[in-house]
Amino acid sequence: MNRHKFLRTLQSLSGWRERAFILALAERASPNAALYFENLDTSDLEKSIELNSLFDKMWQHLIFEPNEDAIIECLDEVVELRMLADDSESYGALPTADCLEIVEQALLSGVNEEKKRAVDASQLSIETITQFIEFSEGEGLDENSLVRLFDKHPLIEREFSFQAELNDLLRAATHPGAEVIQEFRELAQDDGLSNIGISLNDND
Repeated sequence: MNRHKFLRTLQSLSGWRERAFILALAERASPNAALYFENLDTSDLEKSIELNSLFDKMWQHLIFEPNEDAIIECLDEVVELRMLADDSESYGALPTADCLEIVEQALLSGVNEEKKRAVDASQLSIETITQFIEFSEGEGLDENSLVRLFDKHPLIEREFSFQAELNDLLRAATHPGAEVIQEFRELAQDDGLSNIGISLNDND
């Protein structure tokens, strides 16, 4: 399935399936944010723990429908975490902000299901990867050379495969039971490897 056709299939995701898709993208990007928080001047490990706790709550929200107050509380946590990225000029702040933007989209999709957000989240995850490739491998390259670099780059191919597999699993699932949600989350965690290839295990 080509990329444009895949995006059209994402537009038909709705309800808990759309929220799960977006949340899985965010969880997969979360090592980027966790590493950023752990390397702040304040060595604020608590922020990394807060992020993990936020994901725990949001996955539970797929099983047990939350009230609006619970969603707003989570949104407030995202705003607090984003402030640490928005105030920084380091490169690590960029994928962190992207991750938190996707988290926010997952939460907002639970407030207003009429607005489709899966496509935007999908594209933002891809943009995070292309920006990382340009930052790490694209110095001195012109636009055409960058396009060739992005084309069939292992990180981008891996992301497309992940999103397609997630989409297929969501469409096959009949309801968001605990076992189903755990399967989605394990897929999203991808053995601790993020969408840009960062692993916290490398820092142990």
